[in-house]
Amino acid sequence: MRIGIDARVLERKMTGVGRYVLNLIKNISSCDETNEYFIFSYAPLKDFVASNPNIKNIPTLNFLPRGVLQKLISPFWMNLILPTFLRREKIDLFFSPNHVLPFLRGKTKNVAVILDLFNIINKKFHSFLYRLYVSFTLFNSVKKSDAIITISEASKKDIIKFLKVQGDKVKVIYLAADDKFKPRNISDEEKRKLRARYDLSEEFILYVGVIEERKNMAGILKVADELLKRGLKTPIVLIGRVGYGGKKYIENVKNRENVFYRGFVEEADLPYIYNISSLFFFPSLYEGFGLPPLEAMRSGVPVVASNASSLQEVIGDGGIMLSPDDYPGFTDVIERIMKDDNLRLELIQKGLARASKFSFERMACETVETLNRVKQL
Repeated sequence: MRIGIDARVLERKMTGVGRYVLNLIKNISSCDETNEYFIFSYAPLKDFVASNPNIKNIPTLNFLPRGVLQKLISPFWMNLILPTFLRREKIDLFFSPNHVLPFLRGKTKNVAVILDLFNIINKKFHSFLYRLYVSFTLFNSVKKSDAIITISEASKKDIIKFLKVQGDKVKVIYLAADDKFKPRNISDEEKRKLRARYDLSEEFILYVGVIEERKNMAGILKVADELLKRGLKTPIVLIGRVGYGGKKYIENVKNRENVFYRGFVEEADLPYIYNISSLFFFPSLYEGFGLPPLEAMRSGVPVVASNASSLQEVIGDGGIMLSPDDYPGFTDVIERIMKDDNLRLELIQKGLARASKFSFERMACETVETLNRVKQL
């Protein structure tokens, strides 16, 4: 079978979807030596190294500069450029990792990945125009897809409820954290340089993710206030790009003594920042999966998070979870972990054990199994 994959996300700054696509492609060879894979992008993926001879990169618009123009031309590419290449390469099945499919369906079978439905579930999470666009493409994908892959049982329930999809059409395949997220022996000199590079204190509470309403930024600030009242001055460090509704929180943080925003850090530095943090705090209101807590657990960092949506599936007994609006409870737990070395060690061990249950090889093999099944439909 000839399988096409939309891999344009690999041409941008690495995000959760980018890591998903990259690790899926890297691990396909572990469970599939039969199918042929065609990785579609705008320009050649220069850093793309395929150990599997059955994987080929197909550049489609090599002349197109990176940046805003790529986003503007995306609907044109999906509906006019891509179908031409699907026909040229005789693609049997098209795999979309970000749910978007062409509006006109050809002979190619389609599998779409729907990560979450936060744009539908809570209107305050995104602007009206963005929600309109995503809703339109989501309903189109439901109609045009032969199967849907999602990343948690919580997301599957949402897809069935809000998009009126039959349950047997939706397959849950869990994500995993990259191998680079692991406990590391970091020298004092390396720690000093890393702290100097990002202006980090000896002890700090870490948050990694988009700075936006959905992630409960207001809750993080309330917990920070409560910690300060109790005399615990350990700062909370926020890492990630600014999303919808996030600018006001960045402005708020500028006037605080125990919350700091460090922006979008270098990809190579992130595993080390996890390692030197004291605790990972993630009180998100809604997640399709929740990759940062998994990265933290895999790095050997105690995790405190909300129990909202999919996070219970991911964290399990590997961390401490509370209702996203239980600010006094979060404060109590954080204070206990910072003062109790035995509790801290217990959470580290539980987190490492929990994180070991997720693997990219399993994710890739279950994906290949789903694609093969669709071919037989």
